Amino acid sequence: MTSNPGHKNEVQGLRILVVGALSGATVDIGYSLAQAFIGLGKTCTFLDFSEYQKELLALRADGDAAKINGFLIKLQIRLIEEVQSFGPSLIVGVAQSPLNNLEVLESFKKSGIKLHYWYLEDCDVFGYWRAIAPKFDYFFTIQKSRIFEELKKLGSNNGYYLPAAFDDSFIVIESELQVAKHRAQLSFVGAPYNNRVAIFNNIKIPGFEIYGEGWHGLNEAVRVGNRRITPSERRYIYMNSNINLNLHSSSSSAKEWRGDFVNPRTYEIAGLGGFQLTDGRELMSLHFDLNKEMRVFENTHGMLEAIKYYLNNDLERRELADNARGRVLKEHTYRHRAMEILSLAE
Repeated sequence: MTSNPGHKNEVQGLRILVVGALSGATVDIGYSLAQAFIGLGKTCTFLDFSEYQKELLALRADGDAAKINGFLIKLQIRLIEEVQSFGPSLIVGVAQSPLNNLEVLESFKKSGIKLHYWYLEDCDVFGYWRAIAPKFDYFFTIQKSRIFEELKKLGSNNGYYLPAAFDDSFIVIESELQVAKHRAQLSFVGAPYNNRVAIFNNIKIPGFEIYGEGWHGLNEAVRVGNRRITPSERRYIYMNSNINLNLHSSSSSAKEWRGDFVNPRTYEIAGLGGFQLTDGRELMSLHFDLNKEMRVFENTHGMLEAIKYYLNNDLERRELADNARGRVLKEHTYRHRAMEILSLAE
């Protein structure tokens, strides 16, 4: 991945710097958002921090506080240099971006730069947002009432609901695929959160396949469990699975089935035309028709029954998947999200 997705379109208006994440799924999200701004004719550059991921992991394993502090300073220097060189009027960060130095953020604001942050995390799982959120003009979230209430307690009224999206410009590169090229009956791609590990042990259906870093040895259905699945691999699996299982993350009890936010996986599977079964979410009905576009389950029994039913009903799977894809392309691409961000910034 380059540090600048495409050339800078020199047009009048905002100069946007998208600050990428150090690691995780939001690395791709930051890049996709930057591409969307460029596609809208905006002057935008993407600051890629993912190249520092291996160094960060090594430092954490070493545990030397002084070295870690020096590394964090290096990241801030790189950020400041890019700001000085590019001269943005708007900085947009995503979850896991190194936009966590309060003094640096304050200096940007004093120089007249607008600051936005897209927090695509569960506010109950990761708490770093509490320290940085008040510094931003807009703090975009994939949750609503609970995090907005917490922001107000922090003295901030900058919360704004901005759901995840689908990158309709991404192409699967076959040469990048290290996973077996075949069609799966039932698959899951993602991290082994506590609820997933416990619940997936109840699935004894032949053909179940699990992919993702950290799964090695946790379930007999694991096919690739010792590394992160690449974006091309992830999309290939989504497009070549009869059923994609989408169980949202939770570090708490496996009995807690209903959450609020809709994860990025939901939009990506749907946008690719894949069929998915997902756990019930409070905000899902805002974005999908639960009768014509999406099928949800409320408990383990419901999940198992739905899997068995849809494995034997190809036409229904295809109709639901086609309807969901149409909805995503019409309303839920990164271009749509970029346009909404711009409406607040210009």
